[in-house]
This record gives sequence, structure tokens and C-alpha cells, in this order.
Amino acid sequence: MPESIGADARQKSRTLQTLASSIEPEGITALAAAGLVLCACINDARLVINPDLAPDLAGATNELMDGLYALQDATFGCADQIPAALAAFLSVAESGVCRG
Repeated sequence: MPESIGADARQKSRTLQTLASSIEPEGITALAAAGLVLCACINDARLVINPDLAPDLAGATNELMDGLYALQDATFGCADQIPAALAAFLSVAESGVCRG
């Protein structure tokens, strides 16, 4: 059976499993729109890392933002790079930086 692009990330990522199993297509479109707006805000430095974060969490958040930049570059540039950029972004996000 041929392997689909991004299949490995879907199998390993709790975030993508949630997206695939519990959100309707309209919701996915809404999240994509919200994501574009938030990315624009981050790119314009209107959303920044909280200076009061513990150093390890601030570092992890910085890594998450770097991953987001790479994912944006892939999304608006070379589609072949999207699976790797998405997997890297989700790996950082799910490693603990996005957990309360």
C-alpha cells in the first residue's frame, strides 16, 4: 500500500488525531483561518513570548515559534516540505510546551 504524505505525523500526533476524528470540515476551515490570523500577529511581533515564563518554557516556546515559521514557509512555498515541517512543529508542541 502506498504511503500517503504526512501519514507518519498523523499516526504519532495527538493533535492531528483529534483534528481528524472530532472536528467537522467547517471547523477545520475556521481553525485554519484563525491560524492564519495568529501567524500574521506573531510575524508582526504583536504576540510575543511572555517575559515571565520560566527559562525552559520560554526556550520551548521559542522553538515552537521557530517551527511555526518553518511551517509557514513550507505552506506558502514548497509543498513537499510541509510534512516534515508539520511533524517538527507538532513534536515541539506536543513535547510539553502546549500543556498546562
